[in-house]
Amino acid sequence: MAAYHAKKRLGQNFLKSEAVIRRIVETVSPDQHDTIIEIGPGRGALTLPLAASGAAIKAVEFDRDLIGYLTRLVRGFPNVEIINADFLTYRPDESLERFVLAGNLPFNITTPVVEWCAQYHGRIDRAVFMVQKELGERLAAHPGTRSWSALAVMTQLLFDVSHCFDVSARHFRPPPDVTSAVVELVPRFAAVGVSVDSLRQVVTASFRQRRKLLFNNLMPSLTTDTQGLSEVFEALSLAHTCRAEELSLEQFLNLTDHLTRRKLV
Repeated sequence: MAAYHAKKRLGQNFLKSEAVIRRIVETVSPDQHDTIIEIGPGRGALTLPLAASGAAIKAVEFDRDLIGYLTRLVRGFPNVEIINADFLTYRPDESLERFVLAGNLPFNITTPVVEWCAQYHGRIDRAVFMVQKELGERLAAHPGTRSWSALAVMTQLLFDVSHCFDVSARHFRPPPDVTSAVVELVPRFAAVGVSVDSLRQVVTASFRQRRKLLFNNLMPSLTTDTQGLSEVFEALSLAHTCRAEELSLEQFLNLTDHLTRRKLV
């Protein structure tokens, strides 16, 4: 489709490297028994090799100008369904108990897609996404690093996140301004032990202003009980001078548990 031009407003950068496409497909590891929901198939660079595996493919494309092309492209694959929809409002059929996710995600929808994954956590087998490298590093970040954030904490609560490999801008048409990365999310099913909504409140408040101390971020945005918060810090052996990026996921869970028991959240 030579006449089609990528739409900047939709964050479209089409993958053109066959070598990179093969690596992504190998990471997805499609099986004929899988159902794969592809987010934003674009020109079908991933759609065709995924379809060749025999897996059932549901390719969700927002850009209506690409639907006709994609429909013709997969004409020989009865296992592929092209769906013209905004993925963020897409709801998998209730009969679809398990599925795999794959896609090259525009920067502006990456965080909402991760939040979508959290909503369907119990039905996802694995997810393989191409994202901006910086955001990929944030998703897979470790405590004590500058990339450790509320997004990383909430994502890693539900998923094991792996940074698979980087992809240079030269492998896209048009080339983006940044390097991309392929990340894999595999659901974790260990019991959390606290309310996810309460944890989200605590984590969001903790990282509200990164330069501020953790205690000062929680006061007064989360609670106005200075004495109660001080006692929680003492019980958890948290220094009043610590910052949110120093806490591990387990420490955030313990912090939320103690705050909840004292009705501070």
